Amino acid sequence: MNYEESALLQSAKEASRILALCSGGQRSKALVNMAKAVKDHAPAILAANAEDIRRAGQEHLEQKRINILTISQHDIGAMADFFIQTASAEDLVGIRLEEKKGAGFCLEKRLQPVGVVGVVYEARPSVITDCAALCIRSGNALILCGSRHCINTDAALVRCLKEAAQQSGLPADAVSLFSGQGHEPALRLARAERLVDLLIVRGGYRALHDVKAAACVPVIGAGPGNCHIFIDSSAEYHMAEEIVVNSKVPRPLACNAAETLLVHREWANRFLPSLLEKLDSCGIVIHGCKDTCALWKDAVPAVEADWQEEYFSPDLAVKIVENVQGAVKHINCYRTPHTEAIITENDENAAFFSAHTEANVICHNASTRLTDGIVFGLGGEMGISTQKYPVGGPIGVCHLMQEKYYILGEGALR
Repeated sequence: MNYEESALLQSAKEASRILALCSGGQRSKALVNMAKAVKDHAPAILAANAEDIRRAGQEHLEQKRINILTISQHDIGAMADFFIQTASAEDLVGIRLEEKKGAGFCLEKRLQPVGVVGVVYEARPSVITDCAALCIRSGNALILCGSRHCINTDAALVRCLKEAAQQSGLPADAVSLFSGQGHEPALRLARAERLVDLLIVRGGYRALHDVKAAACVPVIGAGPGNCHIFIDSSAEYHMAEEIVVNSKVPRPLACNAAETLLVHREWANRFLPSLLEKLDSCGIVIHGCKDTCALWKDAVPAVEADWQEEYFSPDLAVKIVENVQGAVKHINCYRTPHTEAIITENDENAAFFSAHTEANVICHNASTRLTDGIVFGLGGEMGISTQKYPVGGPIGVCHLMQEKYYILGEGALR
């Protein structure tokens, strides 16, 4: 790590100590000012984004990645709205969780910020504003380590957030950009013991593996979301259609979108062509197993990669299975784990699926897109953890806090 990077992290650590001592009202004021700053700087942010898109096209970045990178005036409004929403959220800093009386002393457990939170992420601009809002709300400093494909957009966003922090009486280093090329900057962050208190990695398998292998700091992985839906033989057609469409069509780029549809053979013989016709009318490309292709002639024959894929696009892999056991076996072979859903009227099959499927979220007769920090009452999310410990599922404000103990005595001894 060079001198500039070390100085940046040291400044973030100092900023985190100031943030932890600020009042909740002051941090709320900063969030409101950040909302205004994002709106006021919209032309510059969109111009920077246009330059990133132009460069990504020249470098032949996949179109689905360019789609994730692209933001609009509507997206700017959504970013500002999230800051306003977070400004009115409950402030957890200093909340007393427990109090116990001992022999001549009192033991308290309170929530306090972890300190400096690093986030490694793909070229997705909304990550910056989501993470900044949740870190300021929780009294933590934020270090952002993004993709080279989004460097101009990231810099434009961070500049206006720093300005808003200063205008609110908070240190500008409450939000910082740790720039560089490739995976090396992320690996240096992962080794920054005593300067980075928590590192959240949003990205693919390789990035997550490399960071975890190098890490000296705690890491939470928010990896790919290969989400499955299993339609059991007893599933009611209209419910199944609504859940599958909602899980895939509105936001196919989201990590909680369904990527693979598993269908009980009996249900497939009766209803699958109608469901695939509906999905086709919504612009979804079907990649089917041999039996699916026999029922739906427009299906693209699936290959092994289709079962492993997080598409980030309007594509859906479809496989016919014999029973719930076959569905669970397939999911446990290819799961990330993220969110897995079963559509059934059979309580025994639902219970089997819930007990045997490895996932952080199980949906019974519900859309995979319900896996969301706001839906879960967490005030938003830094990402969706695809590991089991210390947190699985949406990473909210409460997961950015440490449980700190205080022993209050008057000369208490043991």
